Amino acid sequence: MAELLGLPLGTYARYESEAGYKKPFLPLDFTRKVASVLADHGVDPADVMTLAGLNENEAEPEARAVEAARPQVQYVPLQLALPNEAALRDMFRSLLVLIPEGATLDEAAEILARRLPTGLSAIGPVLLDAMSAALPAAGTVPPDPATNRHASKPSSRT
Repeated sequence: MAELLGLPLGTYARYESEAGYKKPFLPLDFTRKVASVLADHGVDPADVMTLAGLNENEAEPEARAVEAARPQVQYVPLQLALPNEAALRDMFRSLLVLIPEGATLDEAAEILARRLPTGLSAIGPVLLDAMSAALPAAGTVPPDPATNRHASKPSSRT
């Protein structure tokens, strides 16, 4: 974490130590940096901003600023096994309660887009060993869901 924040280990360790850091809250600038680093790992910046002593109303604008400063591209590994339908339903329910009544579709979409990575990470990892029976064997082409047939090679006829 010290390396990600660009701090010497001793400086960062002071914040982690109860004996070294005696204040009840972290400095706001430091908390912004921590929120930015942890946002890259699926942690909601608004939650991190509470470490600076901010209440929910104060933390949300800070969290939006942290999110706005993040790169616009999110890299996601493509080898993906989604949780079952019940877990996804529960995750979406928890995300939908974050949308205030009367929000526009654009506002709702922004809230959901901002919170979806956190929601997915909260479900937890899916062990691929348990899913291996459902995955196609290496080098095979899975059936096309539209035709229920294996994809064929393109024809060489002109």
